[in-house]
Amino acid sequence: MRVEAADTDRCPACDASVCHLVDWKYSGLGKSIFNYTAQFYSCRDCGIVFVNNMSDARLAEYYAEECSYFENAHFSVTSPENREKYSAYAGVLRQHAIDSVPMADVGCGRGGFVTWLGEYGWDAACWGVDVDVRSLQQGCVASPNVTFRTGDALHLPFEDGHLGLLTYFHVLEHIRDVHGLLREADRVLEPGGQLLIEVPDAERYGEFPIGSAFWISIREHIFHFTARALTAVLRAHGFEVREVVRKTLPTPEFAYPSLMVLGQKTGKLSPAVCTPSAGDVAAHLLESKEALLRQVRDIQAIAEKQPVTIWGCSAELFSVLPLLDLRDYRICDSSKRKQQAQYQGRAVEDPASVPVEGTLIVAPYLHGAAIQSAASRLGWPAHAIYLLH
Repeated sequence: MRVEAADTDRCPACDASVCHLVDWKYSGLGKSIFNYTAQFYSCRDCGIVFVNNMSDARLAEYYAEECSYFENAHFSVTSPENREKYSAYAGVLRQHAIDSVPMADVGCGRGGFVTWLGEYGWDAACWGVDVDVRSLQQGCVASPNVTFRTGDALHLPFEDGHLGLLTYFHVLEHIRDVHGLLREADRVLEPGGQLLIEVPDAERYGEFPIGSAFWISIREHIFHFTARALTAVLRAHGFEVREVVRKTLPTPEFAYPSLMVLGQKTGKLSPAVCTPSAGDVAAHLLESKEALLRQVRDIQAIAEKQPVTIWGCSAELFSVLPLLDLRDYRICDSSKRKQQAQYQGRAVEDPASVPVEGTLIVAPYLHGAAIQSAASRLGWPAHAIYLLH
């Protein structure tokens, strides 16, 4: 497995010095790009935490070959929760009288937001752009004002000054070259054009304890932004910060801390924005690591006494497995696609075909209760089921 060298000793958001925080061993199925040790760095000035040894070229391999967003109900464009979220995005735009200008939603996935805009009367051209062709094919339906294009955030398929608005919902945390992304945004926006960015609010991770290491186990999240970091990097590229919005927003599976920043293209350095801290991201990451290690010790103790079966090839599992020394274990998953894969030469099995013996480790935080019920129907007794938490 090729590992990138540490990329910088300066903060990618505010250009202050950074320090190495912790190493985090990840893994994945087959020849996953995430069979590596992530080097997390932090900035004491703006509070951002980021992976310093992963490149956009490697991430492109993930989105082309491994990514399964296209089959995940979390990204359903018709769910009431996601439509409520689209309404919240549009509410920020309405508050600033941004309406019916040519716009593109970068990283549009299945096209939910631009489709929603088209339904609610956005009287200008809307484009949805995504690098994940399978997501575009899964749910995107063009209409008179809505068009979809393949493209990535660093190379947008638009001419200079073509757009009045760009939106990036859960994109910037996935891009290592955030400066390249903002240079490209500046290129395609007209003078005075706007951009609305949303990322998970890393300062509030601790208020949403979905699982002990949920946020850090999302391997494709390279950046864990603070409000101060996100506003600093926008200002550095000539965007005036018009508003910082913190909300709790829904998904079909859980509520999450949302951080939105609305910026306007001015071409000059705007005044600094006062953004009080809402939490210590570095401290949360270290606490997550300790909580994960406690569960690793629990599982290791179980595995030394009896066979272990692990159900669920989830992000959480791929943070736990590299830390375990397991000899007698099986992996299963209900996804037929994942059943075609292997983990370090070990086949991923159908849960119905796995013998009921020893202990069943349920890996996914979000679907633990549903898997526990399914396991019970297959004959697993309650005392033999251990849920990662």
